[in-house]
Formats: sequence, structure tokens, C-alpha cells
Amino acid sequence: MTDDDLAFVLDGNAAAGALREVFAAEITTAEIQCDACGATGAVGGLPNYAAPMGIVLRCTNCAAILLRAVRTPHGRWLEMRGAHCMRSAQD
Repeated sequence: MTDDDLAFVLDGNAAAGALREVFAAEITTAEIQCDACGATGAVGGLPNYAAPMGIVLRCTNCAAILLRAVRTPHGRWLEMRGAHCMRSAQD
């Protein structure tokens, strides 16, 4: 890296505004793509396997787990390793 490249390297706090926009978006209409089969659909249309401690959203095409969200006494956890990407509409 050169000194010019380092001018663009900031800590994660600099991403707060952009991440707030992503995580505050209307999630049910966001498009999510399955990493296993490539199917794409709205988050609101996914099967939701709800449990007292959290949710598991699965692909409607291949039933792969796309997203897990859990709330514990230690915080909120989000795992999306089964999703290739997720896109929300711009305001």
C-alpha cells in the first residue's frame, strides 16, 4: 500500500451511516439470493422457521438456510452465510 492508499483506510466507525441505511431498510421487500442454488426472492416470501429464541429463513427453491437471527441476553446475532447477497430498494 502506498501513502495515497492509506488515506482511504478508516476504522469501522466510518461505515456507521452507510450500514444504518442498509439495516434500517424495509427488509421484507429486500431481494435475497441463495448461495446454494442461486434462486432470488423477497425476504418476506421465505419460509420462516420461528422459535422462541430466533428465526431461520430458508430458500423457497432448495430449502437451504439463508438467514438466522437470534436474540440472547448477550445481544442480537445475525448470520447470513447461506445468502449470496441481499438488495434493498433505494428510498
